[in-house]
Amino acid sequence: MSGNVNAKGTGRSSGTRVLLRMSGGFLSLCLNIVIYVVLIYFLIKAVHVSYDYAYRIFGDVAVEESPGRNVKIQILKGESTMNIATKLETNKLILDKYSFFIKVQLGNLASGSDDESGSKKKYDIKGGTYILNTSMNYNEILEMITDAKNSIEGEVTVEDIEASP
Repeated sequence: MSGNVNAKGTGRSSGTRVLLRMSGGFLSLCLNIVIYVVLIYFLIKAVHVSYDYAYRIFGDVAVEESPGRNVKIQILKGESTMNIATKLETNKLILDKYSFFIKVQLGNLASGSDDESGSKKKYDIKGGTYILNTSMNYNEILEMITDAKNSIEGEVTVEDIEASP
């Protein structure tokens, strides 16, 4: 037998085995710390994004400070909420069309209905031409476009636009 083989036959001294075991444990600990730090970072980032998005839906958010600028918007009778939200976003009246869409849908869902047809909506957007301001928040915009009296021109339907040459 050779002199450098230990009782287990590995050829390593007990000091070397202890050192390997310790360095393996240290590397495992470092790897776990890195994994947890990365997970915590992404968790914090996800919470931040979720908070910002929820604040856009439920908070008092406007694109610009007062006085802002006036923008003329035409909403067609029968136009989808997503198309209206896209128009508002394109004209820089809202920050995000999806948060506006969700706000309208949640408001309509929460309002329920008073009659059998289920036609009562909290945000029943009326067709017409409106003057909106970039300093208006979502609630102020919805207050304007859900009341036909705020329209500066007559109502135009989607069918009228499609039928025109």
